[in-house]
Amino acid sequence: MLKIIKMDKENEIITIELSKSELTYLLDSVECMTEKVQRNLLENIPSTEEGRTRLDRYKAIEADLKKIYEYG
Repeated sequence: MLKIIKMDKENEIITIELSKSELTYLLDSVECMTEKVQRNLLENIPSTEEGRTRLDRYKAIEADLKKIYEYG
C-alpha cells in the first residue's frame, strides 16, 4: 500500500513508499496512457501541440519509472 513518508508543501515535493508490485502496476498504467495518446495523435493528424506535450510528459514519466524499477 502506498504510504506518504514526507511532505514538503513549500516546494511541493512528496516522498512516497510503494512496493515493487505497485511500481510495476504504475509503470504498466503509464505505458497504457502513453500508447493511447500516441495512437490518438497518429489517428488525428495533424496533431495538436497539447497532444504532443502530453505524450512527451507521459514518455518522461515512463522513462523515470523504468529507471526506478531497474534500480530496485
